[in-house]
Amino acid sequence: MKLSMIINPFTERNLAWAAQVGVEEIVLTYPGPGLEPLTAARRMVEAAGMRLAIVERKIPHLKMVHDLPGRDAEVEEFKHLLRNMAEAGLSVVCYNWMPGEDWQRTSATVRERGGALVTEFNLADVGRNVTDADGRPPARTEAPALWENLARFLDDVLPVAEACGVKLAIHPDDPPLTEFNGQPQIITSNEALRRVVELAPSPCNGICYCVGSLHPAGVDVVAGIRQLAAHIVFVHARNVRGTARHFTESWHDNGEIDMPAVFRALKESGYQGSVRPDHAPSMAGETNETPGYEMLGRLFAAGYLRGLMQAA
Repeated sequence: MKLSMIINPFTERNLAWAAQVGVEEIVLTYPGPGLEPLTAARRMVEAAGMRLAIVERKIPHLKMVHDLPGRDAEVEEFKHLLRNMAEAGLSVVCYNWMPGEDWQRTSATVRERGGALVTEFNLADVGRNVTDADGRPPARTEAPALWENLARFLDDVLPVAEACGVKLAIHPDDPPLTEFNGQPQIITSNEALRRVVELAPSPCNGICYCVGSLHPAGVDVVAGIRQLAAHIVFVHARNVRGTARHFTESWHDNGEIDMPAVFRALKESGYQGSVRPDHAPSMAGETNETPGYEMLGRLFAAGYLRGLMQAA
């Protein structure tokens, strides 16, 4: 296994911090179209002694998800991303099929250990979102159509991914509700993730297994890792407490998920890909302007995950 991290903000100091705590691979938030943003980021990452390996978050996809006008243009943009990633030496693109664009929370100021701030989702407060997601979906799309649109997307892009040697990793819906904001969601279980890889069997059609997204839905994440190991190409590690209708995030060592068991399952399953600390608490002195993605809590998480890797 390799330890990875998103750097926020993407600065030389934060890259140095990541290298100092043992991060090997950097995950880049989608920087926009074109090759130059990728090669510029690669130069900074390599100067810090690490490898730029993965792109995720903010990749345009809502027109593909809902089959809206402009859908084909989004597909072409995704294909260009794959080609540019291959040119720049990156190997995995993490995407999602969330009908509301990205993960959402209703609060970012719940107190955790020592007064650190964590995010919360409470269905009773739906409509209030504190993340950078676009919010409500542009149109209601029924679950069968979401699956049809996903199959069409995979048919379109996998030949390019295979030619480029870049693996796709689908991320679960977050929050993992089968209906959210008046819109069905389909990627909320181990069974759904298996259905994705069976839609279009390919070595490039893989899974980002996010234990913190799946656990609130009652998913057995350790069993899921063992069952889906052959298809997992990226792992997100974060901890939570609660159910899909109402949960809070936590420190990686202080939630309901047995994180040591997660890493034992990854090791025993032969997983050799990248694991990144996902959302972490905001610590004293941080602005909490980007909840879950401030640096200090994720540096702690990186050290904790590195220790779990070694223990496993």
